[in-house]
Amino acid sequence: MEIGMAEEIQKTTTYAEIMVANLEKIASALEELRATPLPRELIYLYVQKRTRLGKKDIEAVFNAIDELHQKVKKKE
Repeated sequence: MEIGMAEEIQKTTTYAEIMVANLEKIASALEELRATPLPRELIYLYVQKRTRLGKKDIEAVFNAIDELHQKVKKKE
C-alpha cells in the first residue's frame, strides 16, 4: 500500500514534533542538572558510568544539545 504525499508529510511533521518535544525535555533536564549544587564533574562521572562514554564525548553531547536547543528557541 502506497502512502500519499500528504500523509507522508504529516507523518514527518509528527515525528519532527516528537523529536523537538523530546529534545526540549532533555535540554530542560540538563538545565536543571546544571542549576543543582552538584559539581559538574560529578554529573560527568555519573553519565560516564551509566553510558561508558569518555568525558570529551559527554561534553560534546551536552554542547550539541545546548546548541540545538538554542536554535529551536530562536525559531519559536
